[in-house]
Amino acid sequence: MNKENKALAITKRIGGTIMLPGIMFVIMLLLCIARGPQPVVYGTLPMWKSVIISVAASTTTAMGIGLQFKNGRFDFSGGSIMALTGIIAGNIAKDAGLGLLPLMILCVLISIVLSVLVGLFYVYGRLPIVIASISMALLYEAISCNIWQGKGVTLFNITEYARIATFPLVLVPLIIVVLIYAFYSYLSKSGKQSTLLANNQASAVNIGVKEPRNILISYVYSGIIFGFATVISLGSNQVSASFVNLSTVSQLFSNILPVFIGLMVAGFCGDTIGTVIGSLTLSLMSYGLTTVFLNETGSSLSTIFTALFILIINIVSAQGRAFLKKIGSMFKKGVRSTG
Repeated sequence: MNKENKALAITKRIGGTIMLPGIMFVIMLLLCIARGPQPVVYGTLPMWKSVIISVAASTTTAMGIGLQFKNGRFDFSGGSIMALTGIIAGNIAKDAGLGLLPLMILCVLISIVLSVLVGLFYVYGRLPIVIASISMALLYEAISCNIWQGKGVTLFNITEYARIATFPLVLVPLIIVVLIYAFYSYLSKSGKQSTLLANNQASAVNIGVKEPRNILISYVYSGIIFGFATVISLGSNQVSASFVNLSTVSQLFSNILPVFIGLMVAGFCGDTIGTVIGSLTLSLMSYGLTTVFLNETGSSLSTIFTALFILIINIVSAQGRAFLKKIGSMFKKGVRSTG
């Protein structure tokens, strides 16, 4: 490959990577300008700080979910793991007067234990991942409601803990999670074996990949990631223990969207950076809509537009083009038959 072709390839990769957030930024900026005579806050430094905090919270959770998802396991227990981890670690740190670093260590350790328990139940219970993860989610929700008098935990009003969810300190758990996810996906032996298992399970097992061991190791990594995601959550929100059955599953669906976008743009930048790009795109949209409309209306519209956005991306992606091609061929057959 000569220098010109290499430069063109790099340019295409960069363009494909930043295209979605770039388009979203321009659309939301124009929407804010068209709103009226009020000062346009979209694109200002305070806006970018708020977006980065949102990206950090979304990306860390999304990578915990995505690590299992890309290996063929649609795990529903992530939200309950974060909730129970937050309640246990948060209350222990609060009661003992621990600092931010011990809280972070507690969150990671507890999250690893809870995540590995899900993996053990899945592997040795010989149940489908959906049933195994939902069962564990229900168990963790029940435990959360029966410890510390079911009061949950509130740490965001304590300055020592709230700092982790503010700019620039929020970049610390974000960067750690991105590095862990990238190491697992591209450098670790278990990550490469997971890819083999996801692509062709039978062949991977035949060449010596030990699937149960590999699954448990992947749950260790996702537990670490969920631990850091929990720290950000504790610093910005109250962790409630007032759960309706499987109410924590909503966290899965709200944070898996960056994973979908990440997998779609993985051809340009890999799924690690792609997930961050997905979080950035959705955060830009959410901030823009809540700026233009009232908070409640903006949040509702953000949900609607997010669904439409994912639909549009799927249509213009390779899968979408194949689907349209199939519909076109069916239409042509129908025209021929009527002719």
